[in-house]
Amino acid sequence: MKGILYTRVSSDEQVKGTSLEFQEELCRKYCEQKGIEVVAAFKEEGETAKDLSLNNRKKFLEALEFCRKNKNQVQAFVVLRVDRFARNTEDHFAVRKILSGYGTSLHSVTEPIGNKPAEKFIETVLAGAAEYDNAIRKQRCTDGMLARINQGLFPWKPPIGYTCLHFRKRDEKKTEPDPPDEKTFLIIQRALKEYATGSYRKKDIVQMLNDAGLRTTRGKRISPQLVDRMLGKYLKFYAGIIVNPWTGDEKEGRHKPMITKEELYTIQSLLKGKKHKVKRERYNPNFPLRRTILCSTCNQLLTGSASKGHGGVYLYYHCKNKSCMQFGKSLPKTEVEDKFRMALQRVLPKQRFFALLQEVWEERSERNSNQVKSDRGRLEKYLTILEEKKKRVFEMREDGSYTKEEFQRRKGDLEKEITGTQIALNRLQEEHFDVDKVIDLIANFLLVWWQKWPKFEPSFLARFQKFIFPEGIPYQKNVGFGTAKTCYIFELYQNFVNPKSYLVDLTGFSWNRFEEELEEWKELIQEYQQSISDNSE
Repeated sequence: MKGILYTRVSSDEQVKGTSLEFQEELCRKYCEQKGIEVVAAFKEEGETAKDLSLNNRKKFLEALEFCRKNKNQVQAFVVLRVDRFARNTEDHFAVRKILSGYGTSLHSVTEPIGNKPAEKFIETVLAGAAEYDNAIRKQRCTDGMLARINQGLFPWKPPIGYTCLHFRKRDEKKTEPDPPDEKTFLIIQRALKEYATGSYRKKDIVQMLNDAGLRTTRGKRISPQLVDRMLGKYLKFYAGIIVNPWTGDEKEGRHKPMITKEELYTIQSLLKGKKHKVKRERYNPNFPLRRTILCSTCNQLLTGSASKGHGGVYLYYHCKNKSCMQFGKSLPKTEVEDKFRMALQRVLPKQRFFALLQEVWEERSERNSNQVKSDRGRLEKYLTILEEKKKRVFEMREDGSYTKEEFQRRKGDLEKEITGTQIALNRLQEEHFDVDKVIDLIANFLLVWWQKWPKFEPSFLARFQKFIFPEGIPYQKNVGFGTAKTCYIFELYQNFVNPKSYLVDLTGFSWNRFEEELEEWKELIQEYQQSISDNSE
């Protein structure tokens, strides 16, 4: 009797292990016992048995073709278990019938199947069990993805612009949102925001991304098809929304969005062919404070307008709220902006403040460094102990103290523990961004900002002023600007200039908030530098 072997694993991890070799070894021993001459062996590496499509199981179809070409010459199709053959009952018996027509019968090394009534019954049960197991696995996978979605986490690999943390490769559950990719996030964000203005077409966005140096993970240029996916499949993710693919429900994601909800709806309208009414000069360079200053009476943003007279064109800020007492009262542009400069002088940190920030940070870093060294030493010592244990496990396997099953179980437990310890050690060794350099970057940028205001690009200037004064700053005619909430570093500076306080001893000082704002500063300044670079080109 002649036969062929078919072995299969369904993951890359199994391919790298011994599963394929182990299956083949057992199948060959079975053939020796049954007097079957092995004429061919087919190995399926990392493919699923859920269906029999050519793309999914090439070696399986090659095995069937081999039986067809050698009709009535191959009597046995040998597999380790029925679930290696198929994980779908309908497919199992359909292929079983095809093999029967070639004069080939299915053999399972570990299961009593055959042509007798009892054997056929067992085979039916086993095929159904394989399908049931596959359905359970699929349901568990679906439940796991639903749990991640409900937690505001994207259960799949994130789209371009975000960094994949590879939880699955580390055999861990996803617990953190995908962080922005420092090299690509700002480039894609700018392109999406530009598209939302209604002034660009898709091909313009493709050109914009390629000109900015954006490339795929394989180093290829951005294609129109990729932009279609960005504006379609991934658009809601870019707006901070995670969509449940089974119900269509939307969940607020925990990842950092690239665009606002308003920009999302605008882009969707543009994609449907609807005309987008773009407000002209939304960031009017003649009125750089239009989206920053508030009416001191009604607390709404002021707008700007031009008035023609005999002497030329006169520019004014004014309140647009018709129910406000200040409605229609003009505020000369030069007067308002001169007083804004004076207001900036009150809140703009001086160089000595940044020097103190660096000094305080260095003190904290030194304390943290000692703790990190202690933790690293502890983990390295524990890692050495685990490696020694692993070595002893191999020795005990060699001298027969462990059976093969005990050895595999113990070895697997230790390898998981070693991997977890290595991950913890790597996290300690990860380099965070250089705070000293970022503080210098902020200090130097604020000097430039002060000198060049308001000559920055209007859209960037509006965003930056919003960052400094997140809730706006009120202005009253003949009085000037009032007090307003500022960004955290400016807030720290106001406490610093108070002679009764000292930065190190500030009540409620938050290092986490401080570090988060440094990241925002870094992104903002990088955007500014990118815009300068683009304009120079």
